[in-house]
Amino acid sequence: MSDVVVKNVVEELNLEVIYGNSYLDKKVSKMMSSRPSVEIYSGYFDYFESDRIQVIGTKELTLFNMLSTSLKKERLEKLFSYNSPAFVFTKNVDAPKEFVESAILHQIPILKSKASTSGFIGELTNYLQSKLAPRMNTNGSMMEIYGIGVLIIGKDSIGKSETTLELIKKGHIMIADDLTQMYQSEPGIVVCEATKQRKSLMEIKDLGMINVEQIFGIGAVRNHKNLQLVVELVEKVNHQKDSITFFDTTLPKIEIEVEAGRNIGTLIETAALNYRLHLMGQDAKKEYEQRLRNTILKEG
Repeated sequence: MSDVVVKNVVEELNLEVIYGNSYLDKKVSKMMSSRPSVEIYSGYFDYFESDRIQVIGTKELTLFNMLSTSLKKERLEKLFSYNSPAFVFTKNVDAPKEFVESAILHQIPILKSKASTSGFIGELTNYLQSKLAPRMNTNGSMMEIYGIGVLIIGKDSIGKSETTLELIKKGHIMIADDLTQMYQSEPGIVVCEATKQRKSLMEIKDLGMINVEQIFGIGAVRNHKNLQLVVELVEKVNHQKDSITFFDTTLPKIEIEVEAGRNIGTLIETAALNYRLHLMGQDAKKEYEQRLRNTILKEG
């Protein structure tokens, strides 16, 4: 998990600073944002999520403008007293002077986004999830194969990087080689990416470090991909577990035995395609069993 301050959000989402350049070092600790429409209009703050970035859209401004001058001052005094990390106005709308005055008094940044309210919230949430979610590293190579996010794991020197290289030559996309960083963006979704030090790089026995993007082109790599299938390269298949858990997300896992003469890259491609069919409701094993039952019934 990385530390995030308001300045990071400003730079990542291309926000304009209306006020508070000196206070952009405020820490952002929550992955979600808040829209304080209830608090602005009714003055009810019992469930106000003050530790989040506050987003002010059309709804909040409309409700604010319905208040009397005295109520506006009262609501903003209480709203800003909670010391939220920042207030962001969407749709390129200028902040009312009352908001700016309260921001100056409480030393809280006022920012502006050109995006729609829902669009901005989506971008903000995705960014904060990628930075604030718990992270872990795993020894494995992450690939996108026919659109499926596949993590290739196995013990050292079993051939993970060589298999990854073969898959890249076949036109598939590398996310990370040998060491993959992952985080859970939400329950059921694990995102994989390369570490900063190894982005676009691959280490091959006898060749050393190579730059995949420079050799195979920009289309051979991408920054991140959701993990959907885990393939473990083993010396001998034991079929003990057909799933694996990262964080609290359980994903399907298959074992592929590595031995001379086997085309591991093609087997992994086939596994990815078979998984795609599974997502579409196709199951070859069930289809075979049904055909077998039909044959027995006919012969019986």
